[in-house]
Amino acid sequence: MATEKEKKEEIAPKKKGKGMLIGIIVAVVLVLGGGGFFFLKGSGGGSSDEAHATESESSHAPAKGGHGAKAEASSGSLVDLDPFIVNLQDNSGTRYLKLNINLELDSGASGYEIEALKPQIRDSLIILLSSKSYSDIGTVEGKYQLRDEIVARINHFLGKSKVKTAFFTEFVIQ
Repeated sequence: MATEKEKKEEIAPKKKGKGMLIGIIVAVVLVLGGGGFFFLKGSGGGSSDEAHATESESSHAPAKGGHGAKAEASSGSLVDLDPFIVNLQDNSGTRYLKLNINLELDSGASGYEIEALKPQIRDSLIILLSSKSYSDIGTVEGKYQLRDEIVARINHFLGKSKVKTAFFTEFVIQ
C-alpha cells in the first residue's frame, strides 16, 4: 500500500505534464493566430502596403541638407557635432557633462564652413563647457543661457554662414 507522500509524487508529475501541454497549445495558437493576422493583413492585394510605404517614405523623406521632416519646416539646415564629454567645475571634481549638439544654420548656409572649422569650434566649446558648474547649467534657464553662449561662440568663427540656434539632443550630467 502506498503512503501519502508516494501518492502526491504520482499525482504531481501528471499535473505538471498537463500544464506544460496546455502552455504549448496556447503558445501554438498565439503564434498561428498572430501569423494568420499578418498574413491576411499583408495579402490585401499589395496596394495598401504600397500606399503605406509611399506615405511612410514621404513623411520621413530627407529635406535639403539630408535631414528629416522637421528640418524641412525650418529654413536652415542642421549640422551634427560630435559628442562632448567634459569635467564640470566642481569642488569635488567628480561631475561630468555629456552633450550632443545639432546646429541649425541660416537659410542658404551650408555646413561646409563648420566642417572646415570643426577643430577650432570644438576647442572653443570644450573650454566653454568645462568652465561651467552644475549650478550654472543644472536649471532650464542655465541650459538656455548655455545654448545662447554656444551659438555666439560658433558664430564668432563663421564668416558667411551663421548658426540660428543649437539643439541639445543629449544632455547628461553625472
